[in-house]
Amino acid sequence: MKIAIVCNNLSFITGGPRLAFELARHLGKLGHTVVIYAPDSGGAHFSDVLGDLDIRVVEAKPTVSRSGGFLGWITAKIREERRDVELAKTIAKTMDDDFDVVNVHDIAYRTGYFYKKRNPNAKVIWQENIPLFVYVKRRKIFHDIVGALYWILKRFIDRKYYAAIDGVSVLDKLTKKLREDRGGRNVRIIRAGIDFEKFYAPVKSFRRKAAKKEVHLLAVGALNEARRFDNIIEAVRLLREWGYNARALIVAHNTWRQDKCRDDLMALIKRYHLEPYVVFRFDGMPELELVAAFQGADIFVQAVYAPPPSHQGWGLVNFEAMSAGVPVVLIKSSTAAEVLADGENVFLFEPLHPEQIAEKIKFLVDYPEIYDSAARTGQAFVRDNLSWRKFAEEMLSFFEDIRRLPERR
Repeated sequence: MKIAIVCNNLSFITGGPRLAFELARHLGKLGHTVVIYAPDSGGAHFSDVLGDLDIRVVEAKPTVSRSGGFLGWITAKIREERRDVELAKTIAKTMDDDFDVVNVHDIAYRTGYFYKKRNPNAKVIWQENIPLFVYVKRRKIFHDIVGALYWILKRFIDRKYYAAIDGVSVLDKLTKKLREDRGGRNVRIIRAGIDFEKFYAPVKSFRRKAAKKEVHLLAVGALNEARRFDNIIEAVRLLREWGYNARALIVAHNTWRQDKCRDDLMALIKRYHLEPYVVFRFDGMPELELVAAFQGADIFVQAVYAPPPSHQGWGLVNFEAMSAGVPVVLIKSSTAAEVLADGENVFLFEPLHPEQIAEKIKFLVDYPEIYDSAARTGQAFVRDNLSWRKFAEEMLSFFEDIRRLPERR
């Protein structure tokens, strides 16, 4: 089978590009021809998986810069929309004309529509990693009114692009429901993989540190307000007030130039005098250093939260931490909770409740035998259930099922 993968954001240091690269790599190992089309090649951060992948960079207009103010925000959204449509047309025009399957990732969904004009026999499958086109409130009245109207209008305008999509692959039940509620056809849940061997480390003995009430926390995610890193800072403050020597390393690459969010977090650290105890890495980390950070942590915390109807999805980092033998304290609204068992291989807390984060961490420090059991159970879950090869095999099966469907009239 000849497969195209189209992704508009390979340079983002997030889980989406890694999923695209790993899918391409393992489909190739399964004997299929795979070509990736994108406006960038992914850069050094993903050098461990790039190998000899066939990545064809398509020149795109520069990313739209946003000027300040309400009108600047509106004009930037219009320019972004035009840029994305032009990029979809350009990529579709550049692609070989004999692909069997075109796998469009996230915001690259428009490309399938334009490619089908050249090759009507190709099947278009959309990889929707998190629900798109759900407006996240900004707590600014004019932004929220116009933003909500914009997404309603966008769903109407984009109907022709959706009509060209033959199937949708998602990572979780919530994204599946939202896509089907909006008329999506042939939506299938296929859980993302993990490079277990890369992140693996034996479960560490935590008893000595627990006896001294010491704990080193880790959080990872591209910087934005929805990551709720402020909740983790608050949890560190509470733990220290309770007599626990809690520290946190937060790897928050400023991918989207969220400078206000960065400054607010640093101000919060200063307010609580936590400068020696909470360290941010807004420049991210090289992959090998990040793996070492996972393996060196005592507990991983994921607090990311965007209010319904949005959500922040699956989160590869949760399972990377488990692979490293690290217990995970996870927000209950994460869709990773669909496959995990609270109190066994994960410890869940309600959104926006830093005191619950602190209580879960305190519990694991106070009961190192439960810490050990959770770490081993979580690691075994990832080893037995998640791999990039399994993900590629299930995606390939989905491609084949979609290809067998009769042509739509």
